Amino acid sequence: LRSLTDPATIVRWSAAKGIGRLTERLPAICADDVLDAVLQTCSDHEHDRAWHGACLALAELARRGLLLPDRLGEVVPIVVQSIRYDVRRGQHSVGAHVRDAACYTCWAFARAYAPAVLRPHVKELSVALVLSSLFDREVNCRRAASAAFQESVGRQGADNFKHGIAILTSADYYSLGNRTESFLTISLDIAKFEEYREPIIQHLSRVKVVHWDAEIRTLASRALSRVSVLDPSYCATKVMPTLIQQCFSDDLIVRHGSLLG
Repeated sequence: LRSLTDPATIVRWSAAKGIGRLTERLPAICADDVLDAVLQTCSDHEHDRAWHGACLALAELARRGLLLPDRLGEVVPIVVQSIRYDVRRGQHSVGAHVRDAACYTCWAFARAYAPAVLRPHVKELSVALVLSSLFDREVNCRRAASAAFQESVGRQGADNFKHGIAILTSADYYSLGNRTESFLTISLDIAKFEEYREPIIQHLSRVKVVHWDAEIRTLASRALSRVSVLDPSYCATKVMPTLIQQCFSDDLIVRHGSLLG
C-alpha cells in the first residue's frame, strides 16, 4: 500500500498488481479494508503519485471481482475526478498519468460488471470519458478515454451508453490524434446529442477556457463559439454572465481565457 505512492511508475504498477493478487486470497471483509486503504490515498489532491497508484489498484481489484458492486457509489466519483485530474505547478501541470490510469480503471469496470450493476453510474462515466476523449491536452489520454468508452459500449451495450456507436464512429483512434480536429469538428458532432451538449458547453466554458496552456484556451474559445449555436439560450443565461465576471479576474490566465470565450 505504501508503494502505491512510490516515485517510480513501475513500482506503483507492480504494487497495484500485488495488491490485487494478495487481496484475492483474503476473506471478503479484509478485502473491503484493503479498498478503504486504497481510497484513503486519494485524500490529498496535490499528491499525483497517490492518485495514479490508487487508480491502478482500483482497476486491479475490479478485474479480479474484488471491488463489490455496493462500493461503486464511493469509487466512481473518485474515478471521475481522476479522469479530470490536472494540477497546475508553475508554468505547467501534472496529471496526464493519473488521467491515463483512470481511463484504464473505467476499461476494467466495463469488463468486470454486468450492465445492470453499472447502469446507475453510466451517465457519470460516459460524460467524463467523452469529455476526456475530446478535450484532453495529451493525445494518449484522448485515445485512452476513447478506448475505455469503446469497451464500455461493447460490453455494457448501446442502450446503456447512449449514442455509443455514433460517437465511436466520429471519435475513433485516428481522428482523435489531431487535437484541433477533436476540439473544433468532432466535439460539434457529439454536441448534437442532447445528453452530451450541456456537459460539453460547461466543460469548455468552466475548465478549458481557463486552462494554463494558451493554445488550449484559444482552441476552447473557438470550440465554444461553434457549439454554442446548438443551445444559444443556455449560453446566454449561464455561460456569458460567468465569462464576463471572470474578465475582471486578478489571474491573467483566467482573464485572457474569458475574454477569448
